[in-house]
Amino acid sequence: MSTGRSHAVAIADGIHAIDLGFLDRPGSVAAYLVEGPHGLALIETGPSTVRENLEAGIRDAGYGMEDVSHVIVTHIHLDHAGGVGGLARAYPHLRVWVHPVGEPHLIDTSKLVNSAARIYGDDMVQLWGNVEDVPEDQVVVVEDRVAIDVGGRKLVPYFTPGHASHHLALLDEQTRSLFSGDVGGVRMQETGVPIPPMPPPDIDIHAWRTSIDLMIGIEPERLLLSHFGVFTDIETHLATLRENIDRMMETGRSVLIPDGSDDALTVEMEAWVRGTLGNDADRVWPAFDAANPMFMTSLGIHRVLRKAGELEL
Repeated sequence: MSTGRSHAVAIADGIHAIDLGFLDRPGSVAAYLVEGPHGLALIETGPSTVRENLEAGIRDAGYGMEDVSHVIVTHIHLDHAGGVGGLARAYPHLRVWVHPVGEPHLIDTSKLVNSAARIYGDDMVQLWGNVEDVPEDQVVVVEDRVAIDVGGRKLVPYFTPGHASHHLALLDEQTRSLFSGDVGGVRMQETGVPIPPMPPPDIDIHAWRTSIDLMIGIEPERLLLSHFGVFTDIETHLATLRENIDRMMETGRSVLIPDGSDDALTVEMEAWVRGTLGNDADRVWPAFDAANPMFMTSLGIHRVLRKAGELEL
């Protein structure tokens, strides 16, 4: 349940980061508020369980939801967009922007919810709350590299598959800030390295590497991660992310091909990630685990290897 404890932090000219306090774990899931001269955009909503925190963060930035005209989701996974339907229904003036592959699953969320329920079971309500359909007349399909005008401020979407086929990143032209969703990895503030979140069903390793090259080529001044926060060591961050994608796939092969145990791979992955966090591991782990649970990565890697014919069905 949402706690209402949230705040907005100004991170660049007219951009505020909002800690959504997911599962009461600060530093795990963020949304971003972008101010245009004549309008506001919200990037990500989080699930409906954090709506109170989201709206509190917007108020902390000096606005209300009624001032927001655009909601843009980097992809439709529930930790990023699970609450968008409820917001759209409560505020019918909102325009909800989404990748074309994700569009039908925001208008009719049944497949998305059923897929998640198979994984999360009895934890669905605690994690994600109510997942509502977005009214079709409020949904706008994003076009690759065609700017979204937020009251006079341009946000340019780039299709960035890899983590998901329906993923996009957004470049704020004014500040050269790149909102990278999950394709830019998960990295805890002031510690650790970028770790790729690799859940099922449609991880595409080749596409992810291509998306990393694209993000490097955009030459942003900062990366704004949904998990979590702002980083300016762009080339090092993205190069390390690429290395860790390869490292995690090789670990998956070394564990899964001999015995096929997802649980064994989860244990191996958690130990490795804790090692990257060093002395901060115990402090940071709750937020990291909320943002990027390793059991999901184990399932994702298993699926990739099975589709490639490296594991038996």
